[in-house]
Amino acid sequence: MLSIRQIHFSYNEQKKVLQGVSIDLEPGEIFGIVGASGGGKSTLLKITAGLLDASKGSVYWNNERVKGPSERLIPGHPEIQLVNQDFNLDLFHTVKENILVKILHLTEKDRIRFCDELLDLVELKSMEAQQARYLSGGEQQRLSIARALALESEVLLLDEPFSHLDAHLRLKIGAYIKQLVEIRHTICILVSHEGDEVMQWCEKIAFLNKGKFSRVDEPQAFYFEPSNFNEGAYFGELNEIKEGKTKILFRPCEYKVVQKGGMEVEFTDSVFFGAYWKSFFKTGNKETIILYANKPLKKVKRIELKSKNTKA
Repeated sequence: MLSIRQIHFSYNEQKKVLQGVSIDLEPGEIFGIVGASGGGKSTLLKITAGLLDASKGSVYWNNERVKGPSERLIPGHPEIQLVNQDFNLDLFHTVKENILVKILHLTEKDRIRFCDELLDLVELKSMEAQQARYLSGGEQQRLSIARALALESEVLLLDEPFSHLDAHLRLKIGAYIKQLVEIRHTICILVSHEGDEVMQWCEKIAFLNKGKFSRVDEPQAFYFEPSNFNEGAYFGELNEIKEGKTKILFRPCEYKVVQKGGMEVEFTDSVFFGAYWKSFFKTGNKETIILYANKPLKKVKRIELKSKNTKA
């Protein structure tokens, strides 16, 4: 079990980054953390990995406290691997050497096989003889992910791991990690400011707001039952309209077209997004709303909301 208990971190009295963050995670779990950029997500992962000292609180792996850099000659924990935007590559080693150096415990045959498997996964096989310093930012990120996977650690911490990757690579690498977690019972924490990305892979998600987990819930709950507009907007497009003094939140898919009753709307524009069309409307109060459909909704005059998530 990975236990994060009452973690606080601050640079000074005026800049408090984390204020009592706690969570317990079991093997085989992919846990997501969503929140604003600069809100403390990366700091929490560094503390969890033993690369940064917390101001207060502790991290435990299998009931043993994870020591920070002030207590270790070489910072970090051998069973907790962090992939972040620093990449942490051996820049003057080749792509292949960057992976092979992490699996010296295997036989030569198994090292080559595993290395080739990871290079194919991140699509760097054609660059295996190239020094890491000559890779683009996206290629370095892919190599960093491959190195982390090579270590087969018990805990994998991913800090915005797909930010520089093409859509097909995100799906390919994400599916591999999900399978790895299931087979090896790894604990994985995925951090991003893109909630819709985190929803694809995680069974539970925490929303980090003002240094605390303001909510821990399932992806579907974050999407269809947002606590407020700020939180809900991280998990996809969200409409907000007023009905008297009450604010109503609803997703662009939570409506049906009606001929009578409901809410009057005026079509303004449509944009094609591949799997669906995004149509823009003005309400009677001149509020802009977005509706999804498999075709433009130019002739729609009235809609009825399937559910009303009301906020005072």
